[in-house]
Amino acid sequence: MAVAVAINLEVSQSPSQIMYKTIATLAVAIFALIHISNAAVPGAVDLRSMFPLREPSNEIISGDCTNATKSTLVYTEHVYLVGNSFTTRKAEVQWIAKETIRIYCVMALSSKKKEAEGSTVEIEWGGVGHDFVILKMESALDRDLDYNVQVFGKLKR
Repeated sequence: MAVAVAINLEVSQSPSQIMYKTIATLAVAIFALIHISNAAVPGAVDLRSMFPLREPSNEIISGDCTNATKSTLVYTEHVYLVGNSFTTRKAEVQWIAKETIRIYCVMALSSKKKEAEGSTVEIEWGGVGHDFVILKMESALDRDLDYNVQVFGKLKR
């Protein structure tokens, strides 16, 4: 009797297992569909910028920055912190729109390429498709933190 029950449990799945697999499959399908449909739509919200899925890098160019112009530059900041011995320097840059602006490009570029080796910058929250962005930066050990941050946006329609 016990053997027959074990075989039945292996062959058939419980309703909760079926529901879990169905929901997981549906979630993957929806994410793939959104990713594919947004690939060619200008101004579409890039879900990858909303959820950090990769390691931070030493520079960021996020969004469609090839068409970025000075007339759409909504925020700029030069972040500079002198390096200290045996420590890293950290900074956070926040920008929140006062108008109905949608960000289409975020750039955080190192002023000195040599100093940027080993440093990191990442979009913590917001960015492309939003009206705000939060960047976190950290220098390499014993190095300066030196970044030029630029945010480009257009009025929401």
